[in-house]
Amino acid sequence: MTFTLQFRLFIYLALGFITATVIGTITHECGHIAVAKMLGYKTELHYASMSPDYDEKIEEIDAYYESNKEILITKEDSPERKKLESLMVAYQKDVTMVRWGGPIQTMLTGTIGFLILWFNRKKIGYKLTLLQWILVLLTFFWSRQIYNMLSGIIIYFKRGKWIISGDESRLSYYYNLPAETINIVTALIAVVFLVITVFKLIPKQQRLTFITAGIIGSTIGALFWLKYFGPVILP
Repeated sequence: MTFTLQFRLFIYLALGFITATVIGTITHECGHIAVAKMLGYKTELHYASMSPDYDEKIEEIDAYYESNKEILITKEDSPERKKLESLMVAYQKDVTMVRWGGPIQTMLTGTIGFLILWFNRKKIGYKLTLLQWILVLLTFFWSRQIYNMLSGIIIYFKRGKWIISGDESRLSYYYNLPAETINIVTALIAVVFLVITVFKLIPKQQRLTFITAGIIGSTIGALFWLKYFGPVILP
């Protein structure tokens, strides 16, 4: 690695990471929303989350239970119980699909950026073009998976157990897997993509500038959106 910080490139890349952090957060939530809309649910977008309206589905299950409560209580095996179980399974399936929407959007975006960059790697010269830098930033959407994994590890050492929070750990729970399973798998895939990008695709003379800008820019972007402006713009 060439230990030279290119100041102008640093500024551009830091601004790029700030922008990518905001866009990545919003589009991740839009991934959840897209699936929820496809399944017929109303949704509301917030700065770092989305609110699917499951009330109608829950009310349907509750209403069915109340109208068939006597049979459901007295008979373990009945058409009514099978119907209730099918309603609950359908609801859980919807919740799972909506939960997948965000991670899939994020990882798909990162994969598309990486593949376009990789298959055009022979066009990379001693410095990247604007379009190539954009593809690098898209590839780094995968960094969310590494961040989630590291956050989970830190919490694990603090509390002595893996906390079920976030999309990946909840999905692992839905599939009766250890809570950290999907975090680990996606984080390992992310490491492969990002290591190849940094050490094979980004020219040596721009590598240090990129890494420095990435750390500083993504940190500022997270503070900018998650702490200060996001809660005001999209509460």
